[in-house]
Amino acid sequence: MSEEKKVSRRGWIKYAGAGVVVVAAAAGAGYYATQPKPTPTPTTPTPTTPTPTTTPTPTPTPKPKKLVVWGRASYAPAQQYWANDVFRRWADEKGIGIEITWIPVADCAPKMAAAVAAGTPPDVVIGGTPYMIYAERGLLAPVTDIVNKLGRDDIYDIKLRQGTWDGETYAISSGFELTWLHVRKDFAEKAGVTKLFPFKTVDDLYEASKKMTGIEKDVYGIGIPLGGSGFDCGWTFHEFLYGFGGKYATGRSSTEVVIGKEPNRSAAKKALQVLKKIYDEKWTPPDSGEWTDISNNLAYLGGKVAMTSNPMSIWYAIMTGKPELVPKTMLVPDLFPIDLGDEACFVFKGPNQDLGKELILKFFEDKEAYRKGWCAQSFWYNLPIFKSQMNAISKEWKEGKYPYWGIDPAEAVSRALTVDPILPPIGVVDSWYRGWGANDMVVRAVVKGEDPDKVIDSVQKTLEDAMLKEYKK
Repeated sequence: MSEEKKVSRRGWIKYAGAGVVVVAAAAGAGYYATQPKPTPTPTTPTPTTPTPTTTPTPTPTPKPKKLVVWGRASYAPAQQYWANDVFRRWADEKGIGIEITWIPVADCAPKMAAAVAAGTPPDVVIGGTPYMIYAERGLLAPVTDIVNKLGRDDIYDIKLRQGTWDGETYAISSGFELTWLHVRKDFAEKAGVTKLFPFKTVDDLYEASKKMTGIEKDVYGIGIPLGGSGFDCGWTFHEFLYGFGGKYATGRSSTEVVIGKEPNRSAAKKALQVLKKIYDEKWTPPDSGEWTDISNNLAYLGGKVAMTSNPMSIWYAIMTGKPELVPKTMLVPDLFPIDLGDEACFVFKGPNQDLGKELILKFFEDKEAYRKGWCAQSFWYNLPIFKSQMNAISKEWKEGKYPYWGIDPAEAVSRALTVDPILPPIGVVDSWYRGWGANDMVVRAVVKGEDPDKVIDSVQKTLEDAMLKEYKK
């Protein structure tokens, strides 16, 4: 921030003093001479009290604005280090203060809800969720102009749609988070199922899961998260729900909730049946019904399961702590791949909203730096939202740089069916999902064995009521 120069002016006043000369008349001079001269009375000079001087209080220098930034912490600290450096350099150039806090995944949504309720939301959120419910309530500043500055045509359409509502973009995705099937090549070769990858049908999934179960002592064919808390359970169900053509809702009203209506009911039932068959056949560990987000990661890393679906966090763990699994692991697209990269950058309305938008622009504008600093340092847990940067990764893959990917990552991105949990985004469905609504469906229908039709009916009613409450229709 440039500092204005203050120019002080001084006025100079000149005084001309005129001397007064008193001339004594000659007449009477003799009389004056004959008079006795008075004895002078000594006088004590009155001390002069100096006028006190007051040092003027200096005008305080205005404090620079402070931008409050929250980010959703990932397992890869290098992402945060890179972002912190970018943000602090930008703040120094702007002459403003900045406060950056990285919040654990599980705490992000409740902490934000509490801050919004208290009237003290952050100015900017980087890679966070949720956001659409706040956009619908008029709390977010549009960032459509930032999208245009970044180059709308260079951003994948699926990523634009996830943060757009009613013609305005309110959130810019921080990256793709693709699901990949992590497969133990040695187990697959031993079971004779290598040719099945990547799966083309559900029967391929069943065959590989069955044949790799017991391929070695205490090894299960697949690890499926089926627990009541943790996002992995919900999005695993969504892979099959969306893969079979199902939907939760088509709009923001109770009449547009469609999970309980055909063909969506049949798609939801079929998805639940796939998970139940794997669970009942014991192709997944028997404690899968209690798994959280980390459980399938640990099962794969520990050799308990021959394959599991997950973003690249498992690969990150292999590269940083389990190098012996590098030659034994292959990554192939899921049968129904989806993008879990619902995390996005957004700005709450307020006095700092323009600065917040500038910060988001700074995060993305050097696209190559974003690819290398944010995406590559996570071992591609995040893939870039820009086509130009995906093309650069694709070129490197074709040159043999990433042999662990069994498919061109640019092609994998193009295969993503949707952005989890719902596209186009609907705040009520997103909030229901974050309250473990999808997990509850799975636990009831798969683990507990309840009638799937009754489970789906209850979800239909719950979402209808939520739509009426939020959207009044």
